[in-house]
Amino acid sequence: RVILRRLLLSNDMKPNENLFQFFAGQSIDKFDQFDARYLSNLAYAYALIDYVPEFDDGSDLFDHIAMKAVDIIAEFNAQDMSNITWAYATVKKPHPVLFEAMGDQVVAREHLEEFDPQALSNIVWAYATARVHHPKLFQKVADAAIQREREFSNSQHVANLLWANAAMGIVDKQLFLSFVPTAAKLINTYNNQGLANIAWAYAVAGVDAPTLFNAHFINKCVAKEDGFE
Repeated sequence: RVILRRLLLSNDMKPNENLFQFFAGQSIDKFDQFDARYLSNLAYAYALIDYVPEFDDGSDLFDHIAMKAVDIIAEFNAQDMSNITWAYATVKKPHPVLFEAMGDQVVAREHLEEFDPQALSNIVWAYATARVHHPKLFQKVADAAIQREREFSNSQHVANLLWANAAMGIVDKQLFLSFVPTAAKLINTYNNQGLANIAWAYAVAGVDAPTLFNAHFINKCVAKEDGFE
């Protein structure tokens, strides 16, 4: 484990960029062997270390991943789509062609049963964070989330879903009203950012939710006030 850490990390405990640059170059040379899962995992891995390797021709790893991903877009499953869009948003590399193709692929599906709550929330969070507009995608995800609202048991997934819609100026009253009971039920599990995102999202949406924004919600915010910036 120590040897592996020394190999992958530099002395300041940051990723060894020379090594990851080498990995990136070797990867694109073998892209003809990569399927959707390999591509999404590659993008996800580099996003986790917040590193975008650049090449001599001015392109970077994420440019090459996007081009390959668009070519095999039909191969992506729900987890792959969630991971790759999250990765691009996280490293602040919105790729319009990739995001348009990925959004169209989601919309074209008859249903989104393959998408679990995390995948549903992650994909709209990614589009909102990358500031990529795709109204039909947001509507498709909102419809699926409303139908499966009771499956949302993680407060971050709820907060990300609602924040993403509000951030993009998409106010689906039915979505916000449907999630009031779930958002209220999870109130004890929100971190500071989650509380702020929920309050902001409902304020932007203009949806009245007294059963959510009650004395208990206020007390939770007061108890965490030292953590708010």
